Amino acid sequence: MIPSDIRLYTWVDVEEVLLRLQAKASWPEWLVWVRSYWDGLTMGIRPDAQAQAKEWLSEIYDPRFRTSSDSQVEDFIVLESLPGNERILSILFEETQDSPPTLRREPSLARPGVLVPLQQHVELPPSFPSDLPPVIAFHSFKGGVGRTTHTIALAQALSDAKQNVLLVDGDLEAPGISWLLEQRLPTPPVSFSDLLALTHSDSSPRAENAVQLVADRLQSALIDGIYFLPSFRSNRGLNSLEIRPEHIIQGAENPFLITQVLAELGKALAVDAVLIDLRAGLSELSTGLLLDPRVYRVFVTTASGQSVAGTAQLLELLAARAISTRENDPLPALIVSQVPEDGMHDDLVQEADLKLLQAVDSFVNDEQGILPPKRKTPFVNSLLVIPLNWDEVITRLQRSGIVDAIRPLLEWLPTQRSEYVEEAPTSLKHQRENLRDFARKLVYAEKAESEDFLATIPLRRLASDYHRTLPITVIVGAKGSGKTYTFLQIVRRETWQSFIQAASDTQSEINAEISPVLASKNLDQELLQQVRVKASEALDFSQPPHEIVIRDHIMDSCQQALHAGQWRERWLDVIAWGVGFKPEEIGAGRDLATHLAQSDKQLVVVIDGLEDLFQDFTNDKAQQTALRSLLQEVPEWLAQQPGRSMGLVVFIRRDMVLAAISQNAAQMMARYDPYALKWSNEEALRLVAWVAHKADVLPNLNVDKLQNSNEDELIQSLIPLWGKKLGSERSKDAWSARYVIAALSDFRGQIQARDLVRLLHLAAKESVNDTRWKDRILAPTAIRGALPESSKEKVDEIQIENTALKGIFTKLKGLVDESRKIPFTREDIGLSLDEMKILEDNGVVIREKDEYYMPEIFRFGLDFTMKAGARPKVLSLARRVRQNN
Repeated sequence: MIPSDIRLYTWVDVEEVLLRLQAKASWPEWLVWVRSYWDGLTMGIRPDAQAQAKEWLSEIYDPRFRTSSDSQVEDFIVLESLPGNERILSILFEETQDSPPTLRREPSLARPGVLVPLQQHVELPPSFPSDLPPVIAFHSFKGGVGRTTHTIALAQALSDAKQNVLLVDGDLEAPGISWLLEQRLPTPPVSFSDLLALTHSDSSPRAENAVQLVADRLQSALIDGIYFLPSFRSNRGLNSLEIRPEHIIQGAENPFLITQVLAELGKALAVDAVLIDLRAGLSELSTGLLLDPRVYRVFVTTASGQSVAGTAQLLELLAARAISTRENDPLPALIVSQVPEDGMHDDLVQEADLKLLQAVDSFVNDEQGILPPKRKTPFVNSLLVIPLNWDEVITRLQRSGIVDAIRPLLEWLPTQRSEYVEEAPTSLKHQRENLRDFARKLVYAEKAESEDFLATIPLRRLASDYHRTLPITVIVGAKGSGKTYTFLQIVRRETWQSFIQAASDTQSEINAEISPVLASKNLDQELLQQVRVKASEALDFSQPPHEIVIRDHIMDSCQQALHAGQWRERWLDVIAWGVGFKPEEIGAGRDLATHLAQSDKQLVVVIDGLEDLFQDFTNDKAQQTALRSLLQEVPEWLAQQPGRSMGLVVFIRRDMVLAAISQNAAQMMARYDPYALKWSNEEALRLVAWVAHKADVLPNLNVDKLQNSNEDELIQSLIPLWGKKLGSERSKDAWSARYVIAALSDFRGQIQARDLVRLLHLAAKESVNDTRWKDRILAPTAIRGALPESSKEKVDEIQIENTALKGIFTKLKGLVDESRKIPFTREDIGLSLDEMKILEDNGVVIREKDEYYMPEIFRFGLDFTMKAGARPKVLSLARRVRQNN
């Protein structure tokens, strides 16, 4: 089967499959050689080996290989295509008795090319029409000056101004943006190298087919108004760039085709700007854009002499070769980065300004008094070492002041801004009652009556990444993280299009029915069956069986010694039977995908409640194999289906993933980490704000702005809910927001949505009749009073999920009162070293010198009290946990 990280866009990807097999010494004896190019794949094979070759190709390119018994019809591989425009790569066989050719190995680390010679004349391209977005290219003569950082900063400034952006990592030798996206977008749908390869093989003058295909795939790479086009789909592709920018420039009738393609791609995506981060230095990887006077070129340099001199030389070169002489050609922009704010090097900065202005003198229009835009940005310690985490980089950039410093560059671009609208408040008494009732409905997913749900970052990512392509993903979440509740809300939307609308408030062309093939036993079975029936009727299938029939099939299969591949076929079959397609027929699963594609219909299967089905997953090898196949084999097979007419969303607890996948579990979860139901402090506060707004408690809250608010902004917005402090502003009480988050968090820094919503319900319930605190919705005494009950229910629930903790909790509850005192030593509570490690690993305790503390969310539920004179250390320990994480 095709590796899960490969998508067959062009011959380059087809060849990559063979190269990986070659690296593993997995080529069969009858295969002599392979030649591939954009128009076909030719295989040199031994005489009479054609049948073996076809069988082998069918296995390694499953399910995209198509064979023919007709000698007049070529065999072929189906490439990624748009509906109604199937793209294929033909396969030819040449029988030979020759030995495999001997290839000469050369020790080579190819250096990048240089700018074309000055004597070569370059025709200026025609001006862009007004309907194409501007192409903005960031370049630096030297690396390490903050070029990538400033590219991202301008993209963020545009996003803040409600502008859609296409952000391209054009540094094909040392990509920066691509690495930052590994966690946020672990499996990009398409890349810049794909665009280059597709453009190279596109015979149309403007590479229209390449643009349309990439634009279609990029619909799954939209994050907060920014489309991301990384350099490669996998950073392992850094050493396998077959088609380089210079190849396109040399072979194309239009030498500025790369700029044209990027602009046309931006138009197809309806973005307001296209940003590309180029390779540093005088590299052929960058010349196609640097020498195009239509491009908005931004040059980043520090005030160091070498960087300034190199940048000045480059500007002089461009002035001679690609000067912006026409009215619509933009002037280049200059950014002097890493400027110390202490003023100690002002003389160097002034000298740098003078040299740069002299270098761009040829660009200046003295008659109109127009000068190139120039900005200075500060030196920031927190940006010296950039984490490989997109969200963290954005947070650091916002706090650094760099985004604000370059925001004036928006005036240099043809962009516009939009504003927000706010609502009006209601009365205090009514607010408390509404919050009590609304939060009560949200406490348990199984009993939730509300159809509203918070579009958290993971859900927004899910909707954004799959608003043009059907989802094939696994959503991991602990008990109480909102897993089943999220599943239920997706099911209630009945179609994937409706879910996208609810989660991201965007329109989608996907018309896919949702069918909950498996679900928690505690959910409303009548509702689930209604959704199943509706989906089956829309797809013209038979009446779907009740879920219990599907469960019986799966449990029967657990009694058989099936390997992962056999389980994959079993899962595909029970999914087909569960939606009413060819019930009880073996092979129905494979036929379902084909049938949906041929009938031009789409289906998204959602699965939850696996903990009800596989109750012995920690010990039963058959159950572990079944889960492993569902999490790995089935998604990989579905992802390779041409056209992807069937999607799959699996909800599962983290402990089940770890039990099922003994090797590379972390790698598997990292792949789906963008959609994992985890709650950071910021997301937890965002949940509180959303619940309060939906309950009509904070009607003035700007919901649109809420999604982009940072932690400090959220804390300020929640002051009307619970005040600044758990007391008067002059008191020494803890800050309300920080105390609530710390009290509900474990010592691994984790907080669960159910605990937070339950506390809101209990605190609102006790605040309804309060007459003292009129400056807030929740009274401080009610918040503190809600903790014990929240803790007791938390402990009861976690024992159901975590069998290891259940035994230890039983021991702790059985201690005499005098032993259940905090802080304590291991000897005080009589636990083994292994048991203490389990408690530490699960965030139940933390060691402070030779003593242990317990977070509030566990302390009350386990009936622990504080020793005389001791304090809970809620906030100080929470700060320590936060720093360690």
